[in-house]
Order: sequence, then C-alpha cells, then structure tokens
Amino acid sequence: MGKKVLVMMLTVGMMISLIACGTGTKDNSNAAEDGSVKVPSICVVVGNASDKSFSESAARGAEMAAEKFGCKTKVIEYGEDETKFLPTLEDISDSGWDIIVATGYASKEGIESMAKEYPNQKYMLLDQRVDDGFSNVYSADYKGNEGAFLSGALAAMITTASQDELAYANEDKVVGFVGGMDMTLINDFTVGFIQGAQFIDPEIKVITSYTNSFTDAAKGKELAKIMYDSGCDVVYNGAGGAGMGCLEAGKEAGKYSIGTDSDQALLFKDDPDKANLILASQLKCLDENIIRVVEKYIAGEEIFGKNETLGLTEGMIRLADNDYYKTNVPEWMRDKILELTEMIKNGEIKVDTAYGMEDADVKSIIDGARP
Repeated sequence: MGKKVLVMMLTVGMMISLIACGTGTKDNSNAAEDGSVKVPSICVVVGNASDKSFSESAARGAEMAAEKFGCKTKVIEYGEDETKFLPTLEDISDSGWDIIVATGYASKEGIESMAKEYPNQKYMLLDQRVDDGFSNVYSADYKGNEGAFLSGALAAMITTASQDELAYANEDKVVGFVGGMDMTLINDFTVGFIQGAQFIDPEIKVITSYTNSFTDAAKGKELAKIMYDSGCDVVYNGAGGAGMGCLEAGKEAGKYSIGTDSDQALLFKDDPDKANLILASQLKCLDENIIRVVEKYIAGEEIFGKNETLGLTEGMIRLADNDYYKTNVPEWMRDKILELTEMIKNGEIKVDTAYGMEDADVKSIIDGARP
C-alpha cells in the first residue's frame, strides 16, 4: 500500500511539473535566486543627456525606471564624437548591468558587435533596428513620418490662420522644416511633414534645409532664421540638439516653432517667451518605451530578440498635449489633429515614408514643395 501511494504521489508531481512547464511564455531567467521578481539595473549610453531632444528622452527613461520600479540606473555620455561610442559601450558591457540602452543609427554597429561578444548581456537599441538573429537585443524604430504628418497638418493650419486666432501668423502659405541630415531616417520626417501640410491645403509650400549635424545649434538657428526671413511663420525641426537653434530663432523672430522628440515647450518653461511660441512638439517616446520594455522584463516576458516598429497606434509617436498646446493652439486645430490621428490609425490615411523610396523621389517631393 505504501508503494502504491508513493507511485501515485510521484505521478501527480510529474503531471503538475509538466503542466507548469507547458503553460505561458514566461522567461524565468529574470527571477532572482530566491524566486522573487528581479528588478533590472539599467545603463543608458548617449552622446548628450541634456540635448533637450532625442538623447534626453532616453536618459529620462532611466530616471522614470528608477522612480517606478526602483531600478539602479546610470547615464553615461560619450560626447559629440561618435567614434567614442564603441569603446564606451565595450567598457560597460562586462560591468554587470542587466540592460544597456543605446540610441540612434550611429549605435547600430556597436550594439551588434558587443552583442556577439557578450551574448549574456541584454541590450536595448532605440530608433534603429538591429539585424535579425540577436537573441540578447531588443530594438525599436519609430514611425516618425506619422508624427511628422500631424506636425505638417498643424503647421498648415497655423500658417493659414487669421491673426485673430494666432497673432504671429502671416498671409504667406509657407512653412519650414530643418532636418539634421539628408538621410532616410530624417527624410521620413520630411515626406510626412510635406504630405501633412498639403493634405490640409495643397497650396502650402515647404522650405527644407539640413544642418548636417545633430549638435550644431548655431547652424540650426541660421537656417531657421533664413526661413523666417523668407516668409515662414512656423518652422518644424527634426535635428536633435541642432534643433535648439531653430527654437531660439523662432523666439528672436517672434514666430512659431514645432519641436520634436521631447516636449520642448515644457523644457523651456523658465523662458515663457520661447515656450509660448513652441505651439507643439512631436514626441518620440523613448522614455516610455524603456518603461514598457522594463515592465515586460520584470514580468518575465520574452522581449529580447525582438525588433519592433512603433507609431501612433502604440502611443510611442504623438503630439504633446501640454498646457501650452491647449492654451495657444485653437480648439478646432486640436480637434482636427485628433481626427487625423484616428484616420492614420485606422488606415484611412496612408502616410508616405522615405523607407524604400528612391533618393530621386525624395528629392522630387522636397523640390516640388518649395516656393
């Protein structure tokens, strides 16, 4: 009788074990040795964590993770010299961080190289996709063209508004875009912006220029000033830190700006003359995506080894809905932006993208929109 009971107990135990192993898609490698949930340590590596744009959003993600989950975090800056990224990444790849975060096109090769050399280290690359086959890397790119479409639509409504609605709008149907570099990543913004502006009014003209840098704020200011002097009453920038110069030019000209990557009006709340002229910012929510990935990591979900493309539908691209936007942008314009957002989400509007587009076709769109 004792043997029968023992056999039955072993059989039941095996069945329970099999059931437990066969359900769900959890990755229990994230659990601590005592079985508790493991909160990851996170190191973010960026060029300039105070650029009030792209890199600052990633650095803010580390701060948010520390506040929300109690993560140990660190932000390392390697400066403007992109050649310093790889040695910086190599230095920290064997330092015990659970997740190392990097951003942008210049980080792709370095992440792929270190991911091969340190297969047990988890990496996160934002705003650039790695090649397939890296089980220890999560990467995400973003549909910047969707947010740019909304920015273009808003710019068109601004420039055609009456001065009773927007005091600094003029009669010229001309708006501007300052991009960081003439490359596919930035031209995805360019074609979306032009499409959005001309969706509202086909007669809208768009002046496009490039700083050829993501850090040269003086060049950004110079190009934006030329645009304002040429009749633009609103300039949209997609130039990283160089875009700070565009915002300064807007303040000096007494004209409007649309920011990008971070909520740039809020970043200048101590300078109300500038903040109130930044009518909107197109958010690329690297900070929120870091939180999203950390949540999945803590839950034991299999997130590493995946590449994602995120846009309006996922909430990772959108226009900032802050008090400046609500106060300074007429309600009917804000309602139109909400309407266009839903039209993009449900596929009623298909936003053009520079990805897969020939360079000559991109140039044709840009030149065709010029005054």
